[in-house]
Amino acid sequence: MLGYRKVNLGLANELYSSVVNVEFIKVEEDSIGQLIRALKNLKNYIKTYYEYDQVLIEETELFIRVCRKIVGSIRNYSTYFKENNDQVVKYFTLTKKAIYADLFKKNIMPIIDLIKVLRKQDHNAYIDTLNRMESRKQITGENTYLLTKHEILDKYIEVNESRIKVMNVKKFIEEGIFADHVIFVGTSSYFDRKFSEIFYGKHIIFLGYSCFENHLIKRESFSNLISRNDLINTIYKGVNIDKGFIGIDFKETFLTKDEKKTEEAVINQFKNAINVNLEEKVEVKLATISHRNYIFLPVGQKVNVINRESLKITQEKVRELNIGDLLVFRTQNASNLIREVADTIMGINSEKYRLSLEKWKKRLRFNVKKKGIKKVSMILRDRYEIEVAKENNVKNWMSSYSIKPSCLSELLKAFNFDLQDTEEIVNAANKIKSAHISAGHQISQALMNELDGNLESFIDENGFYTFESNEFEGASFNIEEIKKISNETYSIPENEALKIIKR
Repeated sequence: MLGYRKVNLGLANELYSSVVNVEFIKVEEDSIGQLIRALKNLKNYIKTYYEYDQVLIEETELFIRVCRKIVGSIRNYSTYFKENNDQVVKYFTLTKKAIYADLFKKNIMPIIDLIKVLRKQDHNAYIDTLNRMESRKQITGENTYLLTKHEILDKYIEVNESRIKVMNVKKFIEEGIFADHVIFVGTSSYFDRKFSEIFYGKHIIFLGYSCFENHLIKRESFSNLISRNDLINTIYKGVNIDKGFIGIDFKETFLTKDEKKTEEAVINQFKNAINVNLEEKVEVKLATISHRNYIFLPVGQKVNVINRESLKITQEKVRELNIGDLLVFRTQNASNLIREVADTIMGINSEKYRLSLEKWKKRLRFNVKKKGIKKVSMILRDRYEIEVAKENNVKNWMSSYSIKPSCLSELLKAFNFDLQDTEEIVNAANKIKSAHISAGHQISQALMNELDGNLESFIDENGFYTFESNEFEGASFNIEEIKKISNETYSIPENEALKIIKR
């Protein structure tokens, strides 16, 4: 359901039958509002006057990232800035150099003064607001969730007499929960768009600092097809939306138009690659990682994701990744490592199995080249009743990432393979799939043993983490946090997937 891991019929019924109230509550803390505006001014000033100072630009990005995370934290302000003191002091030390005298006086000193104020405050305005609203809105700990954008250690929070469950949004979705009250620590624009269109509780509350925009704008469905006066919109049926308030848009504040243009340029560069056959392309999503670098993630493949707390590595589908997830992949060639380990597991039979698998793919590619992908898709669906043989799937089946489509037996019958060849190909597909799963687990376990316990500190400080593996002949691995991931998918050359693209 909705593309998430957990299929829950009860949740689906709640989502599409319950009346929902959406409310927006201002969180007042003048120092936070002033800090956000000062960070925005700093970013614009650096961009205008120091566009060629790469060290300063990168250090400024790290500093702003640390400071702006305060808007999603429920820790006391004093605790938060003491925990991040090293990164803050590092930036102030850098900008105190004589060459940055004007910058320091005009943009850094006001930020220093604001952080000094916040370091003395042993409270958090989110918690203060929750304490005030708890009795007024009859919120209890029963079936109430406080949702945060980032993973935090607290599992519960005491609000007056109630004990409210705290969970990050990704885990909340994975658990398949529908609650009486869902309270977001942050404005609607701070979270993923889906939380403004799918409501996982009877009463949704967005808590937002007054400096930020905090309201929903209803989408004008079919606006390019029919008159504005005849618009139809079912997204918010049965949803009562509070008016909200206007302020700074969080995403627009920290994502410039230049960055959007860069994304478009990267997509076009690879999407429009010439002399690349259709069978050599793969469907991908574009993820933004540290230093505004990019990586294309193939949607037909699972990738290694690290849990920040346990350092456990699991394999997740690309379609289910979220902002904040930590990816781990081989720096030199991320996609080939699993294949290499899988071949080792299969031993001397690996080449035989892969050649068997290529038999049906060659026949598929030949037909696509001769008749076109649209025609092949239509024939497979209409004549052979293979409903899943849509153009996108046919294209993905030709890729080396595809091992065993769910309809493999039907495809082999459609391509006129005899019984002996069919058994050989299905057996090869099963062996390769099993070996790839085992390889994924083996790699994950080996890398877990080599991770540094202070991983999250390294990620927060640098935006990424690199290490050399002793298990895999000194291969270098990157751990990168997803800063942004596209909703759309793109078709690019397969050999360009899972590579870091420098901006």
